[in-house]
Amino acid sequence: MILELHPQNPEKRILGQISKRLSEGGVYIFPTDTVYGLVADSQSHAGVEKLYKLKNISKNQPLSLLCGDISTASNYMEQLSNEAFRLMKRITPGPFTFVVKANKHLPRVSFSNQKEKNIGIRIPDSKYLLALLEVHPNPLTSTSVFFKDEFVIDVDRIEEEYGSRVDGIIDGGILELELSTILDCTDDGISVLREGKGMELINNL
Repeated sequence: MILELHPQNPEKRILGQISKRLSEGGVYIFPTDTVYGLVADSQSHAGVEKLYKLKNISKNQPLSLLCGDISTASNYMEQLSNEAFRLMKRITPGPFTFVVKANKHLPRVSFSNQKEKNIGIRIPDSKYLLALLEVHPNPLTSTSVFFKDEFVIDVDRIEEEYGSRVDGIIDGGILELELSTILDCTDDGISVLREGKGMELINNL
């Protein structure tokens, strides 16, 4: 089911309904500032399990944690280096995934079966997701929409493939195929694991 939200001021009533369903184990598809993503409540074992099944991926494969701001993100990660914290402040919200060491507050289901207790944290520059995170009590666990070896960026095709298997799809139109830039912040320094959208911003700092 495709859902329409106002692109500038997403309706809080609808977001409240989505939040309630996420808390119950539901899964939605949202447009992000990169590609479309499957999202579940990070505290919901049923929701996160459903993400893995929908994408047909191993539980050894990490998922991302979507947070509304740095303050929220800091609740789930070990202390960052000063360099990484300053960078996060300067470039978020934006199309960046920060790989950090997770702390004990991160729900166990979000670790999956990884040996390294790291997590990719995103603070996306998306009015839809930021508005949802304002009304939803927990961060969201997310993974990109990927089908038959390709990213799906057309909402109509997403409806064909996932419409009957998720609780709703937020219409963001056809997105540009741009992946997030992944930054490894698990050590004292910062290293680029994948160059993607927003890399020019980092290069110009």
